[in-house]
Amino acid sequence: MKIMAANADQGKEPLITIFKRKIEEYSKRPEIMEKLSGINASVQVRPLDDGPFFIKVSGGEIEIGEGEIPDPLVTVVAKRSDLIKLINQEADPFSYYFSGKIRVMGRVLEAAELLRVLLRRIK
Repeated sequence: MKIMAANADQGKEPLITIFKRKIEEYSKRPEIMEKLSGINASVQVRPLDDGPFFIKVSGGEIEIGEGEIPDPLVTVVAKRSDLIKLINQEADPFSYYFSGKIRVMGRVLEAAELLRVLLRRIK
């Protein structure tokens, strides 16, 4: 399932709602949940043009919620459109990172596996 932001309604849809749909899709994939079972991490997402939200992974459970959390493993800052491209695997995270389209602050190396699993292509 590809989440598009092309139509007007989705352009107004909160980014957290788009991410929740993708996380729900992930939760139905045993191979993804198995990879997440060994990860305990939290990601603070701060879109430049939308409300902040967080993603917590612990013991194979994924929680996504509105607002800020204390002491996230990493904080991701980017434009809404760039975050949608990343979650849809329409953009390369490394290219975005090195071009400055996305900023990742915090313990990036520790979060690399979580980000790799969350941004991988679902077939």
